[in-house]
Amino acid sequence: MSDGPHKSLNMTAGWKKLAERADQTAFEVEQVAEKVLPALEEGWHEHGCDDLIRNIRTLLGDVRQTSFLANNKAAELEAARRDLSAGRGLRRLIVDHVIQALAKGQQGADALSQGISNALRERAARGALQVEEHYIRKSNETRAANVRTRINDAVSRAPIDAFARHAAGLEASAPSRQSQKQQELDDGVRLP
Repeated sequence: MSDGPHKSLNMTAGWKKLAERADQTAFEVEQVAEKVLPALEEGWHEHGCDDLIRNIRTLLGDVRQTSFLANNKAAELEAARRDLSAGRGLRRLIVDHVIQALAKGQQGADALSQGISNALRERAARGALQVEEHYIRKSNETRAANVRTRINDAVSRAPIDAFARHAAGLEASAPSRQSQKQQELDDGVRLP
């Protein structure tokens, strides 16, 4: 018996765990959502996004204050794009989305937070498509579509905005992502 298509998935351990949980209908969407941030955080750390955020904060100045020079800051960020993202996909997404947020009139920490949030959501959508493609090759299309749908539902419920606000320096604490341990028989799978 196979351990499932997620075992041979060419992604990080966090994405494999997310795919495994999304594949098992015994898990509620909220339980699948618990695995979204850990999967995204692996890429965050692997690509050195904390350093990127520090560099963007420096470039934007004090991101906690609004700036009347948002267009100028977008141009500066655009000019520094290549150096800031240098071969790192997630870093490039963050820079691109922060530039877009600045271009839409957001300023400082709000633009940074919105850029991070949008970049992580785009990365999650791309990851869901990668998982679906892998499941199509290793299993069948119906199962693959179901896994992608469950991952997308989980992403919509994951605390990505809270993580982005924390990373941008708007909130002191990171969002809690601890799983609730099942203690009793009644804590099991919810029945219809």
